[in-house]
Amino acid sequence: MARTSVSLRLREKLGQEASEDLALAIENAKDDMLAVCQDKFEARLQIVSAALREDMSKLDANLRVAMAEGFSGLRKEMSEMRVEMIRMSFLFWLGQFVALVAALGYMLRGFTR
Repeated sequence: MARTSVSLRLREKLGQEASEDLALAIENAKDDMLAVCQDKFEARLQIVSAALREDMSKLDANLRVAMAEGFSGLRKEMSEMRVEMIRMSFLFWLGQFVALVAALGYMLRGFTR
C-alpha cells in the first residue's frame, strides 16, 4: 500500500517527526476504516445470502407443488383420453363386425335364391 505523504508546507510547520507521525496516524485510520467497512460488508453479505437461500427454498417448494399439480392433471387427462380411445376402438370394431355380417348376409342371400 502506498504510504501517505504530507505536504511540504505542513512538514515545515510540524517538523519531520511530527509529519511522519501524522502520516502514520492517517494510514492507521485508513486501515481501521477499511477493516470496519469489510466487517460490515461481510455481515451484510451473510444476511443477504441467508435471505436468498430462504427465498430459493420457498421457490423450490412452490415449483415442486406446481409441478406435482400439473403432472396429476396431465395424468388425469391422459387416462380420460385412453378411455375415449378404447371406446372409439370398440365402436370401430363393432362397426367392422356389423359391416362384415351385412356383407356375409348379402352373399348368403345371393346363394339361397
